[in-house]
Amino acid sequence: MAEKDFSSEVELVERAKAGDKTALADIVKANEKLVFNSALRLVGNTEEAECVMQETFLKVFQALPNFKGESSLSTWIYRIATNFALMRLRDRKKEFNGFEDIDLKVSKSTLEAFNRSVGNNPHRAVENFELREQMEAAIEELPAKFKSVFVLKDIEGMSLKEIADLNDMSLPAVKSNLHRARLFLRNRLAEYAEREHLAF
Repeated sequence: MAEKDFSSEVELVERAKAGDKTALADIVKANEKLVFNSALRLVGNTEEAECVMQETFLKVFQALPNFKGESSLSTWIYRIATNFALMRLRDRKKEFNGFEDIDLKVSKSTLEAFNRSVGNNPHRAVENFELREQMEAAIEELPAKFKSVFVLKDIEGMSLKEIADLNDMSLPAVKSNLHRARLFLRNRLAEYAEREHLAF
């Protein structure tokens, strides 16, 4: 079955390279949801995600003749989309006053209990609907360089090496930014949980 799928993809790519408009449309249709959702998680709003999607497929059509098939077509397209989304994040250059001071006003016992509850990945651990909403809001507060690393690692599941390559960063820098993003988010959620008297 996998061989048949691979063969179909190769055929689709070859048709698209030859200028087959139906093949190009099929590529868009098969990957537009992946591109849009991935972009939305990074840029945080629908309008910008749609712009990323347009930029992505324009680039895909331009670069398709050079596609060597070393990865799946969807993986290749996903990486293009991620690069465009990251460029938009960098262009924002948003200031975030107070991020350096991430020790929020949360009691030590509450923070320790919450950190034990969520473990190393606060996003994966949050199941409570209200906490999930708070998590999404807190992610939007992260500066671009921290948000991109957190989203790519803890939501998209990419490796640290892949993230370093995509962001043109060193591995230590990726690890440091990921740690700081996770710490900020855990503290934000612990603050909310204490304020709302939520149990964990």
